[in-house]
Amino acid sequence: MNTPSHSFVCSLCGRPYEMQPAERHLCPACGGSIEPVYDLVGKRDYYRKVLQRGSQNGIWGYRGLLLVTETLVPVSLCEGNTPLMQADNLSKVIGIRHMYLKNETLNPSHTYKDRFATIAVSLARQKGTQTIALGSAGNAAASMAAFAAKGATDCFVLLPSGAVRERAWQIRSYGARLITMEGTINDCIIMAKRGEELFGWENVSTATCFHPWAAEGYKTIGYEIGLQTNFQMPDWIVCPVGGGALLSKIYRGCQDMLTLGLINRIPHFVGVQAEGCMPLVRAYEVNATVAEDWGVPDTIAFAIADVCTFESATVLSILRSTGGTAVAVSDSEILEAMQLTGRMEAVLAEPSSAVTVASVKKLLAGGVISPEDSVACIISGSGIRDLSLMIQGLPDVPKVGLNDVDALRAVVAQYQEGAGK
Repeated sequence: MNTPSHSFVCSLCGRPYEMQPAERHLCPACGGSIEPVYDLVGKRDYYRKVLQRGSQNGIWGYRGLLLVTETLVPVSLCEGNTPLMQADNLSKVIGIRHMYLKNETLNPSHTYKDRFATIAVSLARQKGTQTIALGSAGNAAASMAAFAAKGATDCFVLLPSGAVRERAWQIRSYGARLITMEGTINDCIIMAKRGEELFGWENVSTATCFHPWAAEGYKTIGYEIGLQTNFQMPDWIVCPVGGGALLSKIYRGCQDMLTLGLINRIPHFVGVQAEGCMPLVRAYEVNATVAEDWGVPDTIAFAIADVCTFESATVLSILRSTGGTAVAVSDSEILEAMQLTGRMEAVLAEPSSAVTVASVKKLLAGGVISPEDSVACIISGSGIRDLSLMIQGLPDVPKVGLNDVDALRAVVAQYQEGAGK
């Protein structure tokens, strides 16, 4: 693979790793994630200025901390620079002093996956790759399809047949070649990898173990949180976990800032899954060092219903080393959090993002998080494709006749009475 040269090591044991074509790039000794080595100490002043200045060009303002060459021409849709919203209304309802939402729904395709896709497609174009492919629950597929369209690159998507149909609509709107397949997200990812030999495409499934170069884009979420808090990091960062790359890379961004002396501590990290697919949580609860594959997922949080937490060894280590935890929430708790976040903060969080808000309420009740703490929830993807879920349990919309003022008065009074309860 013609990618930027760099030295790689295991994120856990530090063992050097020779980057060769592989099914999954994981440490053969401990299963840890494979990550690049940067000379942060030798170029301390330069990197400090980069992070203190921030970026006016999305994630590409941090290109010195990404695995790309100086000559790479980015395929960009102005991704990154998403707001860290102070969720005062949610804070009051949930009962915590400071709650923030890192609103990744405002990325071009409405998901944090854009930070990966922009690098993956840019590298593919630089290499002259004609066709890319991936297996996905929908978010990664839509993101990759969008950037492939911008980069004039063919894109094949393998989507589980049970995926939300609105996700399929978005993917097709970008011109990608969509194929639905029976099985889980993991089955689709495996088939996309097999297709490299069968069809000559490049697998760009959005896990660190498949594409450690593009996964570096996720670090920029951590950099942005640092800048947005004036490097006074929140006490807790709460992340949804499917394959685990999001949490591990935000942590890596925090590590970089700590090494450069920009922050004085790393927050506690929380990994959140749905009760219907919780391999990481189960491993955490039994004090395992790696998660075993889950059975058949059963949850509305489809985007994180990964039966395999690819980066589980690294994520479990992060949770324990930061004094964090792993927690699972039920579908009913997820639905409540979706509605609450929309109603209180005007942020439409997909089920796989709303798990973070649901978990804060749960961890507060359990005494894990204190009401005096500050918490940043990563809202990783938009609920605009899940509105049918968002309105579950809501009463039917009232209807009045033409010019029926009395009926209108009755309906308005009914709404006002309900608001007062």
